[in-house]
Amino acid sequence: MNVGALCGRRIVAVPASATLSDVAVRMRDEQVGAVVVTSGSEANRRVVGIVTDRDIVRAQLERTVDLSRLSAGDAMTPHPLILDERESIDGAISHMRARGVRRAPVVTADDRPIGLVSVDDLLTQLTTTLIDVVGILGQQHRPAQD
Repeated sequence: MNVGALCGRRIVAVPASATLSDVAVRMRDEQVGAVVVTSGSEANRRVVGIVTDRDIVRAQLERTVDLSRLSAGDAMTPHPLILDERESIDGAISHMRARGVRRAPVVTADDRPIGLVSVDDLLTQLTTTLIDVVGILGQQHRPAQD
């Protein structure tokens, strides 16, 4: 399995110019903890950053201004880890661990965003795989004991 098959395909994206108050409302309404910041037209969107709920809180506390006066560009993590949809699960884990991130946008071969993969997604997949392996062990024939 690769990251493209695993990632959540419901990507919530905002432009860097969006106000943080609008981003926060969108996150609440969409029930997500992160949004992808993009540039370009709808047909040519490119990932330029990511904003998490934690980023919003930090930006507001650091600048002590109303969220409507801050933009997604002010709070985003620029140059986020971006994973190609063909990346393996093991590769994604390695990259995410190296960068210390819990979420990563997933893009097509031509860099168009298609989803977001999280540590939770990876953990769910690994748990399912481990349960399958345990099932194999449980089906092994055991010799009768004296």
